[in-house]
Amino acid sequence: MQKILLFPVFLFLFGLLSCSESVPSIAEAPGDEVVALPDTLRFSLGQWSFNRELFAGEMNTFDFIDAAAALGFGGVEYVSQFFQDKVEDTAFLDSLKAAAAAAAVENVIILVDGAGDLGASNATEREEAITAHLKWVKAARRIGCPMIRVNAHGDGSPEEVKAACQQSIRTLAQQAQELGVRIIIENHGGISNNGAWLADLLYQLEDVEVGSLADFDNWCVNRVGGLLWGAPCTDRYNRYQGMLELMPYAAGVSVKAFNFDAAGKEPDMDYSVLFDILHATDYDGWLGIEYEGDDLPSREGIRKTLSLARKSWQRKPVVDTAARQRLETMLAEFTKPGGVAGISALVYEKGEEVYFGAAGFADRNGQVPMARNTIAQIYSMTKPLTATALMLLHEEGRFFLDDPVADFIPELAGVRVFDGVNAAGEVKTVAPKRAMTIRDLTRHTAGFYNGGDTPALRPLWEAAATRAYDHTLSGLAEKLATIPLLFHPGEQWEYGPSVDMQALLVERISGQPFDEYLREHVLDPLGMEETRYFVPEGDRPRMSAVYRRQEDGTLTQLPDEEAHAFNINEQMLTPGGWGLTSTLDDYMTFARMLVNDGTHEGRSILRPETVRLMATNHLADSVTERIWLPGKGQVGFGIDFAVRMRPPATAEENNGRVGEFFWDGAASTLFWVDPANELTAALFVQLFPYDQIGLHKAFRDAVYGPWQPGADY
Repeated sequence: MQKILLFPVFLFLFGLLSCSESVPSIAEAPGDEVVALPDTLRFSLGQWSFNRELFAGEMNTFDFIDAAAALGFGGVEYVSQFFQDKVEDTAFLDSLKAAAAAAAVENVIILVDGAGDLGASNATEREEAITAHLKWVKAARRIGCPMIRVNAHGDGSPEEVKAACQQSIRTLAQQAQELGVRIIIENHGGISNNGAWLADLLYQLEDVEVGSLADFDNWCVNRVGGLLWGAPCTDRYNRYQGMLELMPYAAGVSVKAFNFDAAGKEPDMDYSVLFDILHATDYDGWLGIEYEGDDLPSREGIRKTLSLARKSWQRKPVVDTAARQRLETMLAEFTKPGGVAGISALVYEKGEEVYFGAAGFADRNGQVPMARNTIAQIYSMTKPLTATALMLLHEEGRFFLDDPVADFIPELAGVRVFDGVNAAGEVKTVAPKRAMTIRDLTRHTAGFYNGGDTPALRPLWEAAATRAYDHTLSGLAEKLATIPLLFHPGEQWEYGPSVDMQALLVERISGQPFDEYLREHVLDPLGMEETRYFVPEGDRPRMSAVYRRQEDGTLTQLPDEEAHAFNINEQMLTPGGWGLTSTLDDYMTFARMLVNDGTHEGRSILRPETVRLMATNHLADSVTERIWLPGKGQVGFGIDFAVRMRPPATAEENNGRVGEFFWDGAASTLFWVDPANELTAALFVQLFPYDQIGLHKAFRDAVYGPWQPGADY
């Protein structure tokens, strides 16, 4: 069975066990607003917050426990270096456990440093590091602490360090499990501050339940002189992308602050974005408060960090009165001359409809208004539905994402890769460096040529007629096999017929025609009766006309028999990448299922971990050729969704929230899912060429409000 990236069972159990008590009263800084928080949320205090006092000898670990209790914290996070020589001192450890119990605080974690590099190239050093860390595992068990944090440090290339860490941390984790202690890894210096690198290591260790301690601030990958600490940073990873990558594995979060402005905010970190990420990934474990600044007394810095965390946790409604007015204005403006003929929008937030609006005409010639039940051709918004059908089979264990496509579609087994032309102008090819995988299909890295700017391949593509309707999905695979791949699988992102091949996979694996499987397992269970390929004659009056915008801004209404040809005639082809029609409410039902982790109105379609896998970025940083994908914002790509990895960097970018996943259609339709705010939005319009007038940006700005610059964007 393909490993699922998110939330192993142990994490759920640990979260339930550690968060069962109500939130204690937290002492606030003078003038701070006390914000009511859910009973499941708990704060622990990081011992490093008192590092100045501890290093100066003004405080010891027992004093730290008392200080945490006095400040109102429910848990403590120890740092090993403050009692390094006591790791095997059972009397000391028993006293520590007793002190925590007397203070009514829980021992949450020991952050272990100075116990050797688990990623060392020398095998003897790694063995010694495992032995040293096991002492801390036993110490944690003795004081009733469920976790220790280790570092993924070592020497060699990033891949060499990862391989060494994978081996030694696996051994350590297996032995720790026997003692009831979990191993977690923090982004804590060097290559471990690269979120994608650490997330991949965590993925490889998921079967032994190794988790992450996601730290708000440790993102410097390289420093002058190759030092881990103390020297100027020369390569910093984006903190928001890194947090998004680590949170699926999070057993803990380090909520860190250094400085505060007059409003009590951290000027160098956007807490609103960071807490969006926590909400987007449904985190409900301990929030470890750590003040690392030098300007304030430790207790004052701790209180301010805690206050900011409490306020940042809260969710305010996104679609308020002002947002609804912006949406009304947006629809009205776009139906003026130079805009669109008709447009509609629907937004749900926290399970409730918070906005619906429609303006203009579905059929301008016939003066038929755009309505809630208008049927639109959704083009590439078919793709996420196809992904859902495919991933249902993944849940059954019928395939692995890294299985070769040719195992199921042998027509593609002999496909080769374009390698230029010879002196006679003939196409040259080479064997692919590796097999095309199902994961390549789901993230558009398969290599299929789609009619782009490669003149030598275009005649082959035109001869294959892959965009015709007169073939089946199997027939399409045969045609694609006649065209060399544009690049080696996995090396570039190129939009094309990959999702049609996903539909064929559904047919081959399930034994059912794709449209029947989709209807039986996705559309009918969701009640999406008006999402279909073929629109019966009685419903065609509700189909929106299709419009083409000219360079001067005028609109040409295309003849229905031309624009609707695919959907008003029975076809052999049932493509996975395009072709469905839908209504605003039908498609919103699908979006609401996704935001509710695979369930809609009590009916489970997908498992929560499957939805999160689909909404996780699968594009490595090494994939730098992405044609027009960067134009959609600071995004990666999951399983048939774009995934927002970072906040918008400028006012010109599409607005949105980190952790959001979305897609759109050729006729300028759009939908997105915002897990942090439990918000789903859909925009229906039928306009070609694809959104030349800023519809999507305007819709997003209307929902979220004007872009505001933040920290580290």
